[in-house]
Amino acid sequence: MLYLVGLGLTPKYLTRAAEDALRGSDVVFLEHYTVPGSPWTPEKVGEIAGKHPIILSRRDIEDESGAKIFSALEKGLNPALAVIGDPMIATTHAALRLEAVRRGYSVRIIYGVSAHCAAISASGLFAYKFGKSATIVYPRDGIVSEYPYDVLKENAVRGLHTLFYLDVREDGKGMSVGEAVELLLRVEDMRGEGVVSGDTVAIGLARIGFSEEKLVAGRFSELKSCECLPPPPHMLIVPGKMHFIEEEAVRVHMIGGRRGEA
Repeated sequence: MLYLVGLGLTPKYLTRAAEDALRGSDVVFLEHYTVPGSPWTPEKVGEIAGKHPIILSRRDIEDESGAKIFSALEKGLNPALAVIGDPMIATTHAALRLEAVRRGYSVRIIYGVSAHCAAISASGLFAYKFGKSATIVYPRDGIVSEYPYDVLKENAVRGLHTLFYLDVREDGKGMSVGEAVELLLRVEDMRGEGVVSGDTVAIGLARIGFSEEKLVAGRFSELKSCECLPPPPHMLIVPGKMHFIEEEAVRVHMIGGRRGEA
C-alpha cells in the first residue's frame, strides 16, 4: 500500500486521517522543497509519524520518478509520501499514483488543505469563475517562459480569473509577487498583445495558511516594487470579469486602502 498524504498548509491543518496514515506506514518520505520556510520541518513530521522521514528532492520525484518510493514497495513495505498541502494538486504525484497502480500496488490518497483552494478562499473571488492555472518560472538560460502569459490570455478572453503558482529555485529561493509581475510584463513587451500592462489589477498572496499570511491587491506597476508582503511562498491572482461582490473583495485589499478603485 502506498499512502499519498496531504499534510495541509501547516501543522494546524493536519487531519486525523493524515496522522493515522503517517503512523501506520512503515517508512515516511517527505517532499517539502516547493514550500520554502514552511513550518512543516522534518522534525515536526517525524514527531507526528513516530519515525524520522526520508527527505526527497525535486530530482527524486521528477527526474527519477519516485524510484526510492518504488524501491520500498518492492521490499514489501507500506510507504507514505508526505506532501505539504494536497498530494494530488501536482501532476508529478498524479503520475506517481498511476505508475503505482500500473505495477499492481494499492494507493490511498489522504486529502489535505492546499494552497490552491486556500488562495481562492482568501481572495474573495468566486471559485467557479477560475480558469486554468499555471506556474510562473524563473528564466532558464535567459529564456522567459511565455506559457503563463498564454494561459492568462485564454482565461481573460473568457472573463475568468487566473491563479499563478510561483517557482522555487533549486537553492530554495521562492519567487516573489514582484518578480512574477515583472516576468509577465517582459512577455508583454515581447508579444505586445495587450494582455497585461502596468494598470492590470492583481492580488498578491504571501504565506497562505502561515501565521504571517498576508494578501494585498494593486496594479502591476505597484506590485512590481511592493515590499509589503512577507517572504515567499507567494502566489498571484489576476482577476477576470468580476461580480460587484468580487470587486469589493479586491478593493478592501488595495494598496493604500483605495476603496474606490478596482
